[in-house]
Amino acid sequence: MKINHGLTTLGLFFAASVAAATPAVSADLGGDCCADLEERVAELEATTARKGNRKVSLTISGYVAQEITVWDDGGESNAYVHGLGPTQSTHVKLNGQATIVPGWTAGYMLRIQDLTGNAFSGAGEPINQMNATKNDNLNTQMSFWYLQSKEFGKVSIGRQAHAAKSAAMFTDLSGTQILDNYTFLDGFPQFRLRSGTTGVLHPALTWGNMGFCYSQQAPLGGDCNGIVMNGVRYDTPTFAGFSASASWGEDDFWEIAGRYAGEVAGFKVAFGIGYSENSDENAAIAGPPGSGITFSIDHKSSSYFQAGGYIQHLASGLFLHGAYGSEDNNDATLVRSTGGTRVLPDSEHYYVKAGIRQKWLPFGATVVYGDYARYNDQMGPGALFAGATGSSFDRFGGGIAQEIDAASMTLYLKYQHYEGELDGVAALTDIEDADFVSFGGLIAF
Repeated sequence: MKINHGLTTLGLFFAASVAAATPAVSADLGGDCCADLEERVAELEATTARKGNRKVSLTISGYVAQEITVWDDGGESNAYVHGLGPTQSTHVKLNGQATIVPGWTAGYMLRIQDLTGNAFSGAGEPINQMNATKNDNLNTQMSFWYLQSKEFGKVSIGRQAHAAKSAAMFTDLSGTQILDNYTFLDGFPQFRLRSGTTGVLHPALTWGNMGFCYSQQAPLGGDCNGIVMNGVRYDTPTFAGFSASASWGEDDFWEIAGRYAGEVAGFKVAFGIGYSENSDENAAIAGPPGSGITFSIDHKSSSYFQAGGYIQHLASGLFLHGAYGSEDNNDATLVRSTGGTRVLPDSEHYYVKAGIRQKWLPFGATVVYGDYARYNDQMGPGALFAGATGSSFDRFGGGIAQEIDAASMTLYLKYQHYEGELDGVAALTDIEDADFVSFGGLIAF
């Protein structure tokens, strides 16, 4: 047995020696194999996002969203191409993260928006009946860094979404929250009101003057705390679906919020509640374009409460979403640069959306919904100085959205109808309704 074992070992050693000395012809893939490999590496390097070091990860994400809207204000109709600005427009997000020690991470987030075709407008002439285009170019919407612990939570510092931002609106998990919600961020607040009696457009008053938020000095409609600002934010860890947040900024505002998301007995459920106070008196409110008029708030003290929820039956896909907000301006005074003052009104708004989400087609889920929003006494500066004593604004409609999973894309068609009443303004005792039909698409990356 020992002799046979020795012969076997010797045979294996001889075979291995022969194999090592024999050229590996079968493995030769051609003389240009390395050149091809170098070309592929160069191509990858040219198309790969680079980062400053190897310790911090870098993730690039975002989406592109555009739509075509056909509108009719009772006296004129047209079709416009525009974006979804400003807070939910086309954007790119750069997220970085590094592990400090197990359980502790540091990171940053930079979000850059494309506000080309910003229907919500900004400085200058907005998109309205007389102006089809608006270009606000690129905008750095968010820029902040953070420290996060799995056990103790997360602290963020910089320009960011604060604790109660969109706490009610973001409970909408139907897949249509970006496309259609209770704010003017997906609407046309700068469209001018048309008299139903004379058929004439008012020179200064817009639909946004019946959906104005003094907390952030903008015609937001719903979600009066929906704009990002500089500050410090703290978020607790999530316990059994529950989390809480608090934030403060520049000695002028503070916010608190609570959130829940989970599944209960075959239902998807989400809930959000938030409260904020803002006493920033530095920002001026612009008057009608070209008027040279500005407004300021004396002794500003605006508080905003919001609550919202969502429930979806997972088996059938039927869902219901609701949101409510109320703003208390504590009798602060609005001052016009050309003279005169007005007392700021308190206001409220609410919204409901109902529908069904089902995968009827192989591409992805289909969402069919109807919605209704009501805005009470949200009178903007123009309306107050025109003599308005009260207002009501109803917006209702619906739509259909088709998700295409293979392309991370959503195509949609939606309808919105505006109706309003403005008390105390003689030129607008009867306001023409307005209709908006939009077809759009959103593709994520």
